[in-house]
Amino acid sequence: MDKETATGLNRRLLDNLVNSTTDTAQAEQRISAAVFCDPEIFQREQQALFHGVPQPVAFSGEIPEPGSFLTLHVLEIPVLLSRDGEGSLHAFINTCSHRGAQVATGSGQARSLVCPFHGWAYNSDGSLRGRPQEGCFTTVADDCALPRLPVSEKYGVVVIGLNATVSQQAVATSLDEIGAELGNFRFEHYRAIARRHFEVAANWKLVNDLSLESYHFNTLHRDSVAEILAANAVVDTYGRHSRWAFPLKSISALTDIDELAWPERVEGSVTYTLYPGVMLIVNALGAQMIRAEPGATPGQSRVTYTGVYAAGCHRQQAGQAYEFGGDVFEREDLPIARECQRGVAATGRDLLLGRNEPLLQFWHRLWRDALS
Repeated sequence: MDKETATGLNRRLLDNLVNSTTDTAQAEQRISAAVFCDPEIFQREQQALFHGVPQPVAFSGEIPEPGSFLTLHVLEIPVLLSRDGEGSLHAFINTCSHRGAQVATGSGQARSLVCPFHGWAYNSDGSLRGRPQEGCFTTVADDCALPRLPVSEKYGVVVIGLNATVSQQAVATSLDEIGAELGNFRFEHYRAIARRHFEVAANWKLVNDLSLESYHFNTLHRDSVAEILAANAVVDTYGRHSRWAFPLKSISALTDIDELAWPERVEGSVTYTLYPGVMLIVNALGAQMIRAEPGATPGQSRVTYTGVYAAGCHRQQAGQAYEFGGDVFEREDLPIARECQRGVAATGRDLLLGRNEPLLQFWHRLWRDALS
């Protein structure tokens, strides 16, 4: 983040902290319980918000150099990201053209990707490298390449399309509204720490809602996050994306410092939410990505929590921040999401979003509008 942007955010955060306030919406908003429970809405969301639109899935720096690869499961689709010998990024459905087995697992570095079933080998650009007993097959190698997906890594964030309805242009331009700010972080130079995966008995939107308001800090996170961070948030939107920041309690020290001498970083935590609802949480040491997607039913979701560390930062220190955030998310946030799902399903009552939850209101409007 550039210093001018950081200074502007610090000024707003400090003002909210000093005045014991937070950015607000104009009015309360109600959300129907059906959006978390109704099977018909659930099916429409899968096309309108997932299969039919570009999906942010990784940091560019997780596939750091020529020959690198990373495998993912996105909406039950096995995905392979790989860099060829020139460093260009490719995305494929991770399935062998022979009998459908996955040609790679996990992540790493490889000259070729070899299917464990019958030994068919693929180059990192998806082309067939070789197959045992070649003379037994008449289909030419060019017709046996890995199934290709549209992919972009602009601004250091990997975005893919999952089917033919999502064009390469849509994928390449999907983050442009917020791209100038994302580009300042140079995520392509960040490097992987780890990934955690969770199966959660809650609708994917209830999981996302956890990262879109700070109203819960002083109760749910009283003995963790709230010890170092204040709930006095600032909110900005960029077309279909958003930025949410909240201050370290130590930001109060800036009141005694001339603004020209303020630090070049935000004295707090910044969360970017990328359409259709992927969180990027950025701090001085690195970043985390939280991706929640629909599970098998409206009351289930699959969640991935990814950590990377910034260039020039110590991996161990960034790893500690990643583990702290992940533990809070797993032990405090996700259990509440499960409780909310049970409560909403049992009562069918509308949910209330207060004026102090402006980002929740913004994102629920986006999700609702996508279905219409």
